[in-house]
Amino acid sequence: MTTALIDMKTVARDHRGLRVALAGELDFHTAARVEPRLAELAGFGHRNMVLDLSGISFCDSSGIELFLRLHQRCHGAGTRLLLCGAPPLLVKSMRVLGVDRGLPLSVT
Repeated sequence: MTTALIDMKTVARDHRGLRVALAGELDFHTAARVEPRLAELAGFGHRNMVLDLSGISFCDSSGIELFLRLHQRCHGAGTRLLLCGAPPLLVKSMRVLGVDRGLPLSVT
């Protein structure tokens, strides 16, 4: 049995906001591992929080639900959440589910 891996790192923190990169597989188990730290970062009062998803190799509905919860948390803290670099399959899934209408998604 293999364990899915996820890596999270803060790429930049400056006057424009915070940039966090995720890499690996975002599923039920890994989303539960990164959510507390992302929620903590969302509450710091940054003007913007950019979540770079270009390193995501897999994302199921648990990952998409994580993005929605993070968006709510950021909104409550006065922070703008932007998802960028999402792989095409993830973008397609988010569009099919209608999630892209509520979440700022930058397709690169």
